[in-house]
Amino acid sequence: MVEIALTKKRRKKKDSLSPEEAKRRRREYQRQYYLAHREKAKEYQRQYNLLHKKKQRLPGAKGRNALDFVREPAKMTYNTHDIMHAPAEKTLKILQKIISGEKMFTM
Repeated sequence: MVEIALTKKRRKKKDSLSPEEAKRRRREYQRQYYLAHREKAKEYQRQYNLLHKKKQRLPGAKGRNALDFVREPAKMTYNTHDIMHAPAEKTLKILQKIISGEKMFTM
């Protein structure tokens, strides 16, 4: 007759490595993988650079991809909401600019 096993066979447990040894082995594996697939990775990067636009950099960025930043013009008109909800000092400045003609007032 055939013997039936009621429990699963246990796998042999691997010896655990120290963190330093695991890090060293991982680094070595990644190095070997890179060396084996270097040309494929470089070709992929060349194709990617041809097909994708470069990201625009933020204003003030340094380097060849930096953009010239042009500030949007300041608000040229004030309305009743601006005057009513501004602090007293700012309301005074707003009214002075409207009277002098620097800014316009709209309803």
